[in-house]
Amino acid sequence: MDSMNDTAIKNYCTWARTALIKGVAQRMERYNISEGAEAGLAAVGPLVLNPQEAAQRDELLRLCHEEGTEHLRDRAAYTWFNRIAAVRYMEVHDYLPSRVRMFTRPAAAGTWELGSQAVDEALDVQIEGVDPMRVAELKQAGEDEPLFRYLFLAQCDELSGCLAGAFQPVDACMALLLPANLMDADGVIGRMVGDIDEASWDDVQVLGWMYQYYNSKVKDAFFASKAKETPDTIGPAIQLFTPDWIVRYMVQNSLGRLWMLNNPASPLREQMEYYIEPDAEHEDFIRIDGPEDITLCDPACGSGHILVYAFELLARMYLERGYRERDIPELILTKNLAGMEIDPRAAQIASLALAMCARAYDRRFFGRGVQADIAVLAPVALEEGDVPQGSALEKRKDLVGALAHLDEVGSLLAPGEGDLEALREAIVLAGDGGLFGSSSKERLQRALGTCEALACRHDCVVANPPYMGSSSFGPFMSKWVKKNYPDSKSDLCTCFIERGFNLAKDRGYAAMITMQSWMFLGSYEKLREKILRDHSISSMAHLGTRAFGAIGGEVVSTTATVFTNAKNDGDGTYFRLVDMGSEEEKKAGILEALADPDCGWFYRRDADTFKQIPGTPIAYWMSEGLFNAYEKGGRLGDVVDARVGMISGDNNRFLRMWFEPSAEKIGFGGSYLSPCCKKWNPIQKGGEYRLWYGNLDHVINWENDGWELKEDNFDGSRVRSHNYNGEMAFRRGITWNSITSGRFQCRYSDEGFLFDAAGPLCYVNDHAMIPYVLGLMSSSVFVETMGIVNPTLNFPPNYIEDTPFIFESDYQDVVDNAVSVCVKAEKSDWDSLETSWDFKRNPLI
Repeated sequence: MDSMNDTAIKNYCTWARTALIKGVAQRMERYNISEGAEAGLAAVGPLVLNPQEAAQRDELLRLCHEEGTEHLRDRAAYTWFNRIAAVRYMEVHDYLPSRVRMFTRPAAAGTWELGSQAVDEALDVQIEGVDPMRVAELKQAGEDEPLFRYLFLAQCDELSGCLAGAFQPVDACMALLLPANLMDADGVIGRMVGDIDEASWDDVQVLGWMYQYYNSKVKDAFFASKAKETPDTIGPAIQLFTPDWIVRYMVQNSLGRLWMLNNPASPLREQMEYYIEPDAEHEDFIRIDGPEDITLCDPACGSGHILVYAFELLARMYLERGYRERDIPELILTKNLAGMEIDPRAAQIASLALAMCARAYDRRFFGRGVQADIAVLAPVALEEGDVPQGSALEKRKDLVGALAHLDEVGSLLAPGEGDLEALREAIVLAGDGGLFGSSSKERLQRALGTCEALACRHDCVVANPPYMGSSSFGPFMSKWVKKNYPDSKSDLCTCFIERGFNLAKDRGYAAMITMQSWMFLGSYEKLREKILRDHSISSMAHLGTRAFGAIGGEVVSTTATVFTNAKNDGDGTYFRLVDMGSEEEKKAGILEALADPDCGWFYRRDADTFKQIPGTPIAYWMSEGLFNAYEKGGRLGDVVDARVGMISGDNNRFLRMWFEPSAEKIGFGGSYLSPCCKKWNPIQKGGEYRLWYGNLDHVINWENDGWELKEDNFDGSRVRSHNYNGEMAFRRGITWNSITSGRFQCRYSDEGFLFDAAGPLCYVNDHAMIPYVLGLMSSSVFVETMGIVNPTLNFPPNYIEDTPFIFESDYQDVVDNAVSVCVKAEKSDWDSLETSWDFKRNPLI
């Protein structure tokens, strides 16, 4: 990983996607392959087709009709990108069966240069299926490009035979769409060889990064468009390659932890730099006899990075127990590892990467016929005739619907034993012929096979699940997720947290890197309650933003959590890395914390303490004093009524700066008991960062008790304004900025103000307590509390009311006096500005 040139790889892959699509499009134009083109031709314009080309063209036209021209073009482009990258990786590692390089030739001093050793030595190259006569003919004619194309296609066919899952057979017709001039210096292969140095191919991770970068523009365009996902877009849109150190942290503290709990003296401990010593006294765990007993699943495996590192760790376990190296790959791939993926392209990369791991241990692996267990969750559309009347399956419409949309819901589908029995019964009833013929039975068997894989439980579940908010869900996905994951429905990644618990065995581990939103937001409160009630947090690396340095990450805040699928006593381990500014700093920070627990960002916390806090946020870094305040104090909501403000529905129409209307039409100095009857009235509306007093800039049309704003009868449209909070209007209280780019801030609000969503109102039940409450809400302790229970830029009223409140009457006078001084000073400062309606004169005059 350290030897990879990320920038060069990213630049190449984004360029190569465009170049390949253009090259495939040129081939389609050359052979007139488009929707509606005539089939059965022996020639296209002046181009005469041989029988093989004519058959390939007819098949491409059929696919074009089924998929559409652009879809076929893009699929062909990626097919060749995938094959070219795979062959390049294998030739650098000398894994090609022919042991001859396809894209480079020997140069001086043991180096390699652009060119084809296979073409140079074509008469002696051993590639399965190659016709020596054809090779000799092309070699004698000096036609290097046709010879290269012939050998490359033959090499792809041979690899598809020995690596079927990783190198699926290329449709014969796709050969017609292989772009021309690939080996030119500025061609796709030429630039791959020239732009990406050989050291970057040392680690198999390069294949996953290339897939990530190839799709980066597609992914960016999808989210920029704010479109709803479809089966065609969801795959590339949710792919996110996980940095190696985060993968190691999750796998070492799940798979590695299970091994160490069963083998406390294992030397594997010294090879796991991110491993956290378990508190075995409080932890029950799954007992295993040896490495063959362990199963690990990645339910959203993408290009297989997590599975690749799990392979590495499992191989060390097998070696520790004395297994022969050549036997280890087959054992791991058939007994230990399972992956699931909705994107077949990513699944191919995952299979390829694992095959490369296996080949590193067993030089004869390609000939053993062993495939990685990577399930591509493709839709199984059971039609009405496929479901026998009166069967149990007929009543399971939700299951049938989910199976038809597996390329969207993927491994979130959690079939139960009843679902499996219903499918088995349907297969028996379908028989081998008649109304429910062989095609129905085949579809039912595919559905059963998929559901059996989804129903399996594993010792460890490790994933970087997809991140996609519910606003991007398509129609089916939206309804299905709300029904099946009501406590985590707002994002796919949080749905996967729940799914991880029923994929993992009891006492097993579910390790996932997700967005941090589930830790704090009110929409996930039920999910948190479920986690704290039924499961345990073994460890957490709270990463914040910028954890995915190679692909950006300034916006998404993440956390990597290892859950135990059991309720354990004892403390969990937490690393607070949110304030570290880069991926490298976070990586170094976790290693430093493991070496020095007193570093300042390492915490141990019993998760049951979170239950003391309203909303149960995962506030592991909260001080003992603040925990005690929550436990022993009351709620601020017992003495205040915090309200969100109104939405005008049309600020351009109803809102003004105070100096825009005539002063005679503004109701300054109104009160709750005698509100002003003038057209324009002052309103609290947030504003810039300011404490104690100020930001009195706006007025709103509230003539006749806001009749025009409430009725909105000018343009005949619906009333868009709402939440007037009439009983709180014009009351004295405390206002705050509901959305801020910095710390929480609040100010005194005198009588005579309305308030809107940007400047809500905290009404204090006892007016005499306003200074005391304002002092609390302006204190560093309160600001720190807000940052703990709600580390976002949004401060809704429920967070205000849920903070602890301890009234000390002995200190009330001191607090009141200090707050009065602060408010008076800030009011004087505000009124010294000419933009204040109480401006008298410049203080310097």
